[in-house]
Amino acid sequence: MPGPTTSSHVMTAQQVRDAEREAMRTVTEPVLMARAADAVAAECESLLAQRFGRTHGSRVVVLAGSGNNGGDALLAGARLHYRGADTTAILVASQAHDMGRGECEAAGARVLEVSASDDAAALRAIEEADLVIDGIVGVGANPGLRPPADALVASIPASAVVVAVDLPSGLDVDSGAADAPHVRADVTVTFTAPKPCLVEQPAAASAGRVVVAQVGVPRR
Repeated sequence: MPGPTTSSHVMTAQQVRDAEREAMRTVTEPVLMARAADAVAAECESLLAQRFGRTHGSRVVVLAGSGNNGGDALLAGARLHYRGADTTAILVASQAHDMGRGECEAAGARVLEVSASDDAAALRAIEEADLVIDGIVGVGANPGLRPPADALVASIPASAVVVAVDLPSGLDVDSGAADAPHVRADVTVTFTAPKPCLVEQPAAASAGRVVVAQVGVPRR
């Protein structure tokens, strides 16, 4: 199974989109997403073991947007729930990735649909989290966080480990700018190659340690 590796080859958002289209001529999107979710879940398990000594019983929160990053995060959350974590998936957009949501529900994870920044159940889950997976937006999004995601991200406690999927949500993927509200991650699991925001300062400071996972998309 493809796993994490290191890489100095940087790809822009457009290069990533082009490479993914090329890859999907021979590999289906669900397969690529499953590989991405495996890489995220494996990194989360390692972090939980290092920080708390366990996965079983750990409180994991997934912040999921409507796109494929949200789907990857939800799939990773489902895998962690199967492995004994207490997973809560918080859907921060009006729609959720169908496959990701379905796997979370099949695993028995709690799924919350959130339309307001003061949703009590969502805020409580975040405040009690041991680990938060950020899958709010991906490489195609504009910089910044919009409601209710901005308030939910602001409520993440300092004690929680934050793992970003592909890039910390809110950063401008193709630059080092970090002016807009964004997620500050301890670890970013990115795919295929680093993006400019993961290597250029000051944005890179919000990415934490960057893990590059090869999922079957060619580097350009």
